[in-house]
Amino acid sequence: MQKNHKIKAYKFGLIAEVFARLYLRIKFYKILAKRYKSPFGEIDIIAKKNNQIIFIEVKARENIDLMDFISARQQRRINKSAEYFISSKPKYRNYNIRFDAIIMNRYFWPKHFISYW
Repeated sequence: MQKNHKIKAYKFGLIAEVFARLYLRIKFYKILAKRYKSPFGEIDIIAKKNNQIIFIEVKARENIDLMDFISARQQRRINKSAEYFISSKPKYRNYNIRFDAIIMNRYFWPKHFISYW
């Protein structure tokens, strides 16, 4: 039973990422990368809007507890991966950097937390 639950949660997470990208496109963000992998970890979405590069963590949750959706460890991993992305893409070095979170739930429109940390 536990394995089945993990599979459902994984699929829900993938669907949430698709909806998050659609939501960002509606808000005129340009998606630069999805599920970007670096030696330090993965970033769900990397987007650009105006002069900002935005690193976005997507969380799919049945119940939202704002205190635990992105841990300090995850934030460090995403920060290191963001540094790696910028260092490997010189054309983005002069852009402002921002870290956001998008929380998805089956029952409401995505909640976008701008500059979460």
